[in-house]
Amino acid sequence: MNRQNRGFSLLEVLITVIVTTVGILSMVVLQNKAIQYTQEAVNRDSAASLANDLIEIMRAHKEEFFAPENRPPASYNYNKIKASSDLYSASGSILAKASDCPANPQTLMQHANCWMLKAESALPQSSRSDVKAKFRLCPSYDLDADNIPVCATGYEGSTITVQLAWEVRDNSCDDTKETDKPSICTYITRVEL
Repeated sequence: MNRQNRGFSLLEVLITVIVTTVGILSMVVLQNKAIQYTQEAVNRDSAASLANDLIEIMRAHKEEFFAPENRPPASYNYNKIKASSDLYSASGSILAKASDCPANPQTLMQHANCWMLKAESALPQSSRSDVKAKFRLCPSYDLDADNIPVCATGYEGSTITVQLAWEVRDNSCDDTKETDKPSICTYITRVEL
């Protein structure tokens, strides 16, 4: 029998198929993670942009956040931001309502209502009450026993903290929950008005 024309054995073919399958499955998992991380980056970027938009709305209506004696010309500069205003409560809740956005906003609250409409459309599930409850606007904040920001009292500066929230399906933001349960991600920034 002539052995010069030897081909691949069944075992060699089987090993090649297994190695190729593992490689392809690894690429599929990697692609899935890449899509997930891209979506997380998009949501975080949207939150940063929305926070900046809200801050600019507040800066455009700056006088509404400071008592007359705490802003020019009565004071050298803006200081002692109000503990609450038409836009936020003393507990930090944002009082804007997306349903009250007019076609041509003029006032602080009209602009804020339109901002809320934009936020609800840009951040996943942010129109739900449990997610919207995580939206915060505080002149100053402390962390409570569970490391959750709460508005502090007696603040005398002109900085404000903005916290926005959205839901993710894969629990990438909350280590205390099961991985297959949704979790709420937050974005927090602090700026000078």
